[in-house]
Amino acid sequence: MNDSGWKVDTGHKSGYLSFIEKELAKRLPNAHIKADPHIQSKVKTLKKLLSYILDIQQSGSGFGWDDERKMVVGDKDQFMGWAKSRPGAAALYGKPFVNFDKLFEIYASDLAKGAKAKGPGDQFDLHEELSSADVTEQTQQIDSAVDSHSQPPCHGSYSSSGVKSLAGRKRVILDDNVLASEFSNISKALNTLVEAETANAAAMNAMQSAFTLEFEAQKRTDERREQLFSVLKKLSGFSRDQIVKAVLVIGQNEKRINLLFTTPDELKSEFVHQVLKRPKKI
Repeated sequence: MNDSGWKVDTGHKSGYLSFIEKELAKRLPNAHIKADPHIQSKVKTLKKLLSYILDIQQSGSGFGWDDERKMVVGDKDQFMGWAKSRPGAAALYGKPFVNFDKLFEIYASDLAKGAKAKGPGDQFDLHEELSSADVTEQTQQIDSAVDSHSQPPCHGSYSSSGVKSLAGRKRVILDDNVLASEFSNISKALNTLVEAETANAAAMNAMQSAFTLEFEAQKRTDERREQLFSVLKKLSGFSRDQIVKAVLVIGQNEKRINLLFTTPDELKSEFVHQVLKRPKKI
């Protein structure tokens, strides 16, 4: 980020995850959220999901990205078939992606860099970075190849400076072709985001807010899981075995936990009865 000092052309400076850790600690002092592994893992997952969405925008067949509702829509069977080879992609179907625009803006340069990866889901290993040594070596190889093929026969009128000038022009053409090839598959929308990135400090705050919302939701679910026994014991008409079974079935699924706690008290018993009858289909 230009304003905060964390954003650079190739992504984020080393240590920005620790910065997020400190900011989250101010908002959730008792959560003990660490840059490694909590935030690092979440960032990696977010980047992977964003890369899936980019793939869907470019080449989704039978399904696509609804930019208004920020979710994947279309033929579910075709999407699930596509998602089989992409770990975690199935969770995108029909589920709004919170703060998609801001997160996409923040990680635009990382997505551009990850577009050169070979396999689905492998684009964003946080430890795989292109070093300056690699760049230098590749540049030297290109220069060597140009020099070896661009020297014309010397016919007296050509000076050494003229030969170098011709080689230089060919090198520029070759470099331009290499760059065009590398970025030809990046979507127009992504290029627009990369070029138009503004308000970087506000974007970092948006990312922190997204993390805060998710961690608060997880904390609320964990608290409800701890209260599950006491809530079920208050319901009449259930044996001890039924209560234990209900805890095992409901407690393993976050959606069931939150659904039980948001169900009106007069319907909670019926909810548990249905869970016990068909636990695999609830």
